[in-house]
Amino acid sequence: FYSVMERLKMLDTLQATQLQSAIVKAMYAATIESELDTDKAFEYIAGTEGTGGGDANNPLVSILASYARYYAANNVKLGGVKIPHLHPGDALKLQTAQNADSGFSALEKALLRYIAAGLGVSYEQLSRDYSQVSYSSARASANESWRYFLGRRKFIAGRLATQMFSCWLEEALIRGVIKAPRSRFSFWEARSSWSRAEWIGAGRMAIDGLKEVQEAVMRIEAGLSTYEKELAIMGEDYQDIFRQQVRESEERRSAGLPRPVWITDTYQQQISDSRKPEEEQRAT
Repeated sequence: FYSVMERLKMLDTLQATQLQSAIVKAMYAATIESELDTDKAFEYIAGTEGTGGGDANNPLVSILASYARYYAANNVKLGGVKIPHLHPGDALKLQTAQNADSGFSALEKALLRYIAAGLGVSYEQLSRDYSQVSYSSARASANESWRYFLGRRKFIAGRLATQMFSCWLEEALIRGVIKAPRSRFSFWEARSSWSRAEWIGAGRMAIDGLKEVQEAVMRIEAGLSTYEKELAIMGEDYQDIFRQQVRESEERRSAGLPRPVWITDTYQQQISDSRKPEEEQRAT
């Protein structure tokens, strides 16, 4: 974590600066380029300039006044919107918000990837951006992070939980709450063996539940895994699941409900498999 602390500060500064830049660019809707002072320029824009006044003997003032009277009388509009008449040489420019990115997205992704690598997670998990990944790449990154989390869980949380369980078991044996079975070594002679335990934490998130269930079933059927391991990945205890299945089956039978489809299919398949040797012997 220490290796990414500097990048975290840089990312915070980058995001704050980019937000400030976007606000500044969107703050001004229009600008006026003029040699006049501010009040006079806004009078022209608002259409409140006088039709006379000023130095009547000045030819330039007379010409401008005639222009003003003409445009005021004709009320020039485009699509119902008034078009102001500005002083010659003045310009009203509407400001459009420019692209506020300026390479920000690419730089932010680079920093997030560096931080994700330092934290032991994938870029998608850190940024919550899954728009550019497929199922295979998401599964690969999730499995890599899951292996890291399992290592941390076993090294930190698992060891702490085992020590707490060992202290509780020792006190229970001393107080006589639990009577230890006869064995070659006592609790104090083989403390680690007596208090050995496997701790089940939160289950892994399924990216595609159907594919992952099929994979787990195939591993169990091929003898490469067990119900204990597969259910532990899901965050469940296989003994609790088995006991619950037995209770539910008995309740369904007592209520007159049919068996679940998966039980019926499995039962029929087992019967079919058991009859195959007999049919083969009859055929021979």
